[in-house]
Amino acid sequence: MIQEKETKKVEKKEVKTPKTVEVKKEVKEVKKKFIAVEKKVKVKKDASIKKVQELLKTKKSNPVFRGRFGKKNLRRKNKDKWNKWRKPRGIDLDKSLRHGFRPKIGYRNAKEIRGIHPSGYKEVKVENFLDLEKVDPKTQAVRLGATVGKRKRNEIIKKANAKKIWILN
Repeated sequence: MIQEKETKKVEKKEVKTPKTVEVKKEVKEVKKKFIAVEKKVKVKKDASIKKVQELLKTKKSNPVFRGRFGKKNLRRKNKDKWNKWRKPRGIDLDKSLRHGFRPKIGYRNAKEIRGIHPSGYKEVKVENFLDLEKVDPKTQAVRLGATVGKRKRNEIIKKANAKKIWILN
């Protein structure tokens, strides 16, 4: 039995012919070209992050959208309820500008910078180690979940620092 297996292994050895040598050379050349293309793509990614950061500098600031919530003592800037937008409903509501600007499509930002953190990275919420492994350190930054405990938070921070991942909070 053992001798039969050994003979089969010997039969599988490649015989070097001029054609196989040429094919291997071609494969190596293709791999080199592929690696060169990959390097160019990486440079473009880095350039795109810089471009996004420059676009973020030109980002327009939107007004605070407020709703109308009945009593005047609620309508103070330091109240969280007043600083949230609620669509005014009902026929008796006063919808004037003194109650805050109304959201409309003209306030929307450019598609490239929509939903991007001011640092230029896209935010990714992380609550465990598996989420951290999916993060691309060149384009994404990490925001740790509020329910993550102190011990696990410290371990995640250590791993993120080892991978050179930007942590936002």
